[in-house]
Order: sequence, then structure tokens, then C-alpha cells
Amino acid sequence: AEMARVLADSNHVPLHRLSLLVHSVSIMHKSLNSMPEDENWKALTRNSTNLRVYIMAFDVKSDDMLRILKPSIPLERIHFDSYITCVSGAVVDLISRQYDKFLTHFILMNDVIDMSGFPDLSDNRNEDPLVLLAWRCTRLSLLAVHGYTVWAHNLIAIARLRGSDLKVLEVTEESIDFDQGELADQ
Repeated sequence: AEMARVLADSNHVPLHRLSLLVHSVSIMHKSLNSMPEDENWKALTRNSTNLRVYIMAFDVKSDDMLRILKPSIPLERIHFDSYITCVSGAVVDLISRQYDKFLTHFILMNDVIDMSGFPDLSDNRNEDPLVLLAWRCTRLSLLAVHGYTVWAHNLIAIARLRGSDLKVLEVTEESIDFDQGELADQ
């Protein structure tokens, strides 16, 4: 929060890019109470109107991400990489609602070794958070998913929603799953 206040001062040259690394180890040793609040982000973007933020999150719990992601962050790129925890569908949904004007890159990687299969972000809901992300984030040009279940029909929906604007759609073969009815048709 203090860094955001200093950078928001009009005496500083406006920022264009800010890369933030959030790691579970750093969160264990420091409180999230010093993270910038929404007012801090608003002040920073008033002086730096072209600012775009890139966040890399390593093994950060979904509850912690919900505390970090403030509505006024001009988030352009986000990269989740997990070895211990998994990102929740609620976090993906929040990102698609809050950052629909700026988000261009969304990378979701899970290296958790779990014999029961890959986590499914849709949580058996009708709406898949990745499809909603592709629908809401009209500037999305890169979507990469590794180690999470992506249903084949949702993968097609994502490709259709973004069309040729989606330059990279990268999903590991093991992540793609089919409904039983679809498998019978294949």
C-alpha cells in the first residue's frame, strides 16, 4: 500500500507496466494487511492512466487471491501456477467480472499430483468460469490451461467466443474431458 501511495504521487513519471509476484511463502511470512486497497489503486491509475498490471501467483490460496484482487487494478495479464493449492472457479469468475476491459492473458497451471483427476473449475455448475472469462474479456488473446479439467464442448465455446482474436489457446490433452454422450458420438 505504501509503495502504491508513493508511486501515485504526481512527482513521479507515470508507470506503464507493473509486474507483481505473489508467492505463498511470502504470504506466510507477511500479512496481507499491507496490500494496496482499492483507493490506492485508483490513486495510482489517476497519475498513470496507461498503467497495466501483470500478476504471477505461485501456490496462492483462493481466499488470499480474493483479498489481493481489487476492482481498480488495471489487470492485463495473470499467471497462476500451483504445486500445492488449486485456483477456484470463484477466483476465475471474479477476474472475468472485474478485469473484462483490460485482461489479455490468462494462464492457469496446476502441477498438483492427485490421482483422482484434474480439478474442475465449473464445480458442476451450468456456467464454466473459463467460458465466462472468454465471453466477458473481449481483449483476451492468450488462454493457457494445464492441469485443470476443460470440457471439450466448453473448449469449443471458448474458441467460438473469441474467434481469431484469441491468438493462443493452449490446453494440455490430458486436461480435455468429454461428456459420456459426446464420447459415444466420437
